[in-house]
Amino acid sequence: MTVTLEDVSMITALPIEGKPLCMSTDSEEWRQQMEALIGMSPQEPEMEDGGKKDRVPAGAPFTWIAANFAHCPEDADDEVIQRYARVYMWYVISRTIFADGTGKNAPWMWLKALTFFDNKFSWGSAALAYLYRQLNDACRRTTKDGGVGGCMLLLSVWSWERLPVGRPKSLKWNTWDDHGNPLRLPTWAYKWDLVSEVASKVNLLYKQYTNEMDLLTPEQVEWQPYGAGPNFGDAHTFELNPLCM
Repeated sequence: MTVTLEDVSMITALPIEGKPLCMSTDSEEWRQQMEALIGMSPQEPEMEDGGKKDRVPAGAPFTWIAANFAHCPEDADDEVIQRYARVYMWYVISRTIFADGTGKNAPWMWLKALTFFDNKFSWGSAALAYLYRQLNDACRRTTKDGGVGGCMLLLSVWSWERLPVGRPKSLKWNTWDDHGNPLRLPTWAYKWDLVSEVASKVNLLYKQYTNEMDLLTPEQVEWQPYGAGPNFGDAHTFELNPLCM
């Protein structure tokens, strides 16, 4: 049992069909490429006393993005608007879908993937592969920061829908306004929009959850959380975004 493309589609509404998101991860001259794409790049780090530069990842700190692209000028032309839109999408996907364990930087490769808006990429497949990679690194403790990356919304909702372990109590939903556009309807994750908070120490919860996982039986697992047959995708209490299906 694991997260699948079906979960990605139902929970995030990301496309699971389309071209594979395959590209070179070579970051040579990434600053020049970034400047050509969005008009600027972060400054290079200053020299240390020994004459060496601090090694920095290819990309930009979230603080730098917020400081330079928080507000699009009101008199902006189409080119500038597209630049700000591209940076906004870069910021969002680096924070949510392709988050790393540090929570500090937006990698250059995701901005590179947004060179063309209408790219028809299978973003859902990329999100799932990235989550697998991040979980593998976290389990093996190969990451220096010690954290876990990937789409935590996807992983959390997948777990809450299937397993009783660590599942919060779902509260009532806020009213959703789709502004008359079906593509702005909520995904399956909206079932968990408001949940009860867990107010216990992390180390105690960890022991409790691992014990409950060890005792978990197949009868306690919800194997078809999205329904089956003609009832598949019926969220009962709200209308589901058609992209999920």
